[in-house]
Amino acid sequence: MHAFKSEKPRRRVLKFKNHFPYEYKLKLIKGNLFSSFENYQRENKIDLIIMGTKGAQGIKKLFKGSNASNLMLQTRIPLLIIPEDTLYEPINKILWASDYKPMINPNGLDLLKKIALNTESSIRIAHVKTSKRKTNSNDKIEKKWEDDYLGRDVKHSFKKIRRSSVSKGIRFYLKHKDDNNLLVLIRRKHGLFDKIFRKKHSEEFAKSPTLPVMIIHE
Repeated sequence: MHAFKSEKPRRRVLKFKNHFPYEYKLKLIKGNLFSSFENYQRENKIDLIIMGTKGAQGIKKLFKGSNASNLMLQTRIPLLIIPEDTLYEPINKILWASDYKPMINPNGLDLLKKIALNTESSIRIAHVKTSKRKTNSNDKIEKKWEDDYLGRDVKHSFKKIRRSSVSKGIRFYLKHKDDNNLLVLIRRKHGLFDKIFRKKHSEEFAKSPTLPVMIIHE
């Protein structure tokens, strides 16, 4: 789906067809990306939105008032963001940045579970601790729902990271373990996701390695 303002991008469409030899349906809509998508969504069942970002600052720009950011913040459909410089490789390791809080609707994670099972991938559930408080027994209780949800079907492990901010913790782990193929974030209202993408932290996060990011809405 492509939204355009004035003339149809015929040359770009032709170029796209020559470089994308897969089965697809192309939808060209005159107007705003978000409003166009809203209308399209009402008439079609959509399971996943895939978007690309251009340039080194693509991820940062995506979260700063563009049409694309409006789409991301207002839709409830899972979103996969692929940076321009990403090199394709089979999914083997998935990093899930978790706050250990149960989701209102755990079924929202079904897509993640299906991806892990179909690709035989393992999920690393990473939790960033920003305080110096010692770990207590509540941590085991907090992460129990993830353990129960993934069960024995999906290989998974828990990673604890101590850094001054969530974004720094994720960046640190992505550099420390550079074999991750996908980063998963859960978007909650006033939750971990919004903390990461406040102005200061979005600039930190934009420096992360070029890695596809999947956003799942609570």
